[in-house]
Amino acid sequence: MTKKGFFLTAMLLLCTFHASAKNHVKEQLLANAFKSLLSAPTAIVTDVSYTGGFSNGCSGFAWQRAGGAGWTRGKRITVTGNYSDEFDRIKSLFNQFSQQQRVICEETDVATYFEKSRTFYGVEWDKASRHLNFLKATAEQSICIPIDWTTRDYYKGPQPRKKPFVSRLPKRQQRQLAAARLWASAKQNFVFMDRVHLDWDSLYAVTAEQMKHVKNDYEATRLLQRMAAQLEDGHTFVWGDDGKHTIMPAPFTTKFLGGKVYIDRIMSSDMIKHGIQRGMELVSIDGQAVKDYAMKQIAPYVSSSTPQWTHHHTFEGYNLTKRPEGKSIQLKLREGEQMHTIKYTIGDADWDLQAQNALLHFSLLDNHVGYLRIESFNDSRICQQFDTLYPKILETHALIIDLRDNGGGNSGNGDYILTHLSKDSIKTDSWRSPMYIPAYASWNMKQPWYESHSEYMQPAKGKTIYTKPIVLLVNAGTFSAAEDFVSVFRGMQRGLIVGEPTGGSTGNGVRVELQPDVSYANICSKHDTAPDGTEFVGIGHKPDITVSETYDSYFNAPHDNAISTALGLLKE
Repeated sequence: MTKKGFFLTAMLLLCTFHASAKNHVKEQLLANAFKSLLSAPTAIVTDVSYTGGFSNGCSGFAWQRAGGAGWTRGKRITVTGNYSDEFDRIKSLFNQFSQQQRVICEETDVATYFEKSRTFYGVEWDKASRHLNFLKATAEQSICIPIDWTTRDYYKGPQPRKKPFVSRLPKRQQRQLAAARLWASAKQNFVFMDRVHLDWDSLYAVTAEQMKHVKNDYEATRLLQRMAAQLEDGHTFVWGDDGKHTIMPAPFTTKFLGGKVYIDRIMSSDMIKHGIQRGMELVSIDGQAVKDYAMKQIAPYVSSSTPQWTHHHTFEGYNLTKRPEGKSIQLKLREGEQMHTIKYTIGDADWDLQAQNALLHFSLLDNHVGYLRIESFNDSRICQQFDTLYPKILETHALIIDLRDNGGGNSGNGDYILTHLSKDSIKTDSWRSPMYIPAYASWNMKQPWYESHSEYMQPAKGKTIYTKPIVLLVNAGTFSAAEDFVSVFRGMQRGLIVGEPTGGSTGNGVRVELQPDVSYANICSKHDTAPDGTEFVGIGHKPDITVSETYDSYFNAPHDNAISTALGLLKE
């Protein structure tokens, strides 16, 4: 996504989780911590009020649902001083929550939302300013917390429409209407409708008929996801959750290497106690060979513009084990010559080993080469973190920028970094979007397009520009705003691109409510091309040097193949 920080937010909008007595006790622990901080000598207490959805003045949301209807009000405490230990203590309270309670946890901030009390708790520690911010806010209707809540006291975005009559219709009719809304929204807004080879009208008719036979809203959402996936666009997708079937994965990620699937990052000590170890091969799920299971249960529901994104989204990350909370999953794993069978109930394990990932990672490699890994472009604090790291980057002899598995976010954050890497003006992507004039239709005339041609960004003002050699690392998980970064970087001719073809999808989406409070769609409305006019949506950016990983390079070597190749190029 290029202009709005929506891609990650969309995954959180409909997250509904059960509020148990156990979580009520833990909410009280947070409430007590908040109350305790009120008495701090430097405490500044600010009343906050938020409501509504996206607007030009909002880059995204820390937590939001259903358009942010009604006011979310609360208090933000800001204290200044040596509160690093206090932040760690408060964060440990969040970390006690089981996966039954959604917790967003990063290196310097953590947040959660309690359904029963409709209360949001968020904490952020700013090491540079030594500010600790703690927000407690309660939603009247639907939660609305802007992503910049640490500095924003008031926000009033566009209000969602009032509950329509359809909310009072029987579920069966609601679900059929949801299919109609997806069909009509794509007809009106989908920028690549001219690329669609299937009969969209017939697909809608079949889906609407199938809606008569689904058993619950979860199955209805899955059916809509499958319908949207057949448009073959990574930014045109459906998500949703009916509150009864919370969708979550087992607490580990997977990695596809050399035709096999392996356990990668493990987020729970319970998994280790069950015998799961990093590097084990995942052989089967629920008695089906893992590839067969993936192609039947995962791939048909993936909205994708390219084969490489479909493959990545199907086999890597958390996607293989996602299913409703409370459902069991049986895993067969291979370790050397030994086979292990593990049965796990989704939601049972505590995510006590969950990675505390910073937005940016910087380190020094051989020959004083800097290594900058950018996890995501979704958070505006990336710019601040980059400014903090920039003096160290300037001291390096060369730089590797790693965008592998960066799912995108706000392209403006990527543009900010790029303006530090060239003394010349930087040409940006161009884009187009369809327009509709009813009179043209009456005259059987071709509909026009809005065209936005490439513009130029200027180098960062008042700063030393980094002019030393750079290598950019990419793979199939480099997606959306991360691909916009690759487009501009290639146009700048600042260095070689190493790795595997990117995901091949970017663009802004029109959000549409399909079934009230259940399912939503994002319809891609913007067709981007590279600064030189090169098409990459539906193709991906091809690296200058293709490098793949092996089991040994990924799990055992000091540096993986892509980093080793980059180091060799920079040494030359």
